[in-house]
Amino acid sequence: MRDLASGVVNGQRYFYGSAGGRRHDISKVVVLMGPIRRWISELSPRTEFVFVVVGAFGYFSLGSLLAALFPGPTPPITQAHLTFLLVFESITLIVLGGFLYLRGWSTRKVGLEVTARDCLVGIGLALATYIAYVLIWWLVVAVGMRPSYRGNYRELASHGLTLPTVIAVAILNPIYEESFLCGYVVTFAKQANRTVTGVNISVAIRLLYHLYQGGMGVIGIIPTGLIFAWWYARTGRLWPVFVAHALFDAIGLLQFVGKPS
Repeated sequence: MRDLASGVVNGQRYFYGSAGGRRHDISKVVVLMGPIRRWISELSPRTEFVFVVVGAFGYFSLGSLLAALFPGPTPPITQAHLTFLLVFESITLIVLGGFLYLRGWSTRKVGLEVTARDCLVGIGLALATYIAYVLIWWLVVAVGMRPSYRGNYRELASHGLTLPTVIAVAILNPIYEESFLCGYVVTFAKQANRTVTGVNISVAIRLLYHLYQGGMGVIGIIPTGLIFAWWYARTGRLWPVFVAHALFDAIGLLQFVGKPS
């Protein structure tokens, strides 16, 4: 049996156990967390912002830029890519979420409250975004421009995606992206009374890590980013943005599930 003992370090209680005569004292961890928490809490807001934005989107932005400049022979979205995305976003969400928690952020602060009404609002938000996309597309075509996806739309993703992976990505990816692009970036800017700047930065980051999609992707990303960020800035409700984004991800990826027809 495992024997448990307890103690108090710096006013905090800790527990340790013994198995096979070996004790695992976690008091050092407790002692170490004090300075770490203090160091994180003393960081400047600007340092916090850079750390979160680069941590959340630096890798994706660099990869998207390289893919746009030097397109490879394989589609940018594959089963392996989506699997990696799930692992990367899960770990990063936990790490940055813990960091922001220690900085005083909370789900309530970013408006993360789940309601049935907000699910319906999210569907309406997706519809409004799609209408804006179509109108911009008509306008661009009317002036004689013919933007396209990199190669063509069918080259954005490879067939053979599995349904469980697509469903998982359609759930996690919107939570990850919108938590930081809207929930964090826009809220951070609003606190400094610079909402317009926050919306523009949010759109710019979203555009940067979607450059691999080509000109057609730009036409879709800009209105999507503007509508999502402005709507969130005005309402402070994050869940409808999750729902709208999830619908777009699911619709876009489901057609690549299984083998091509």
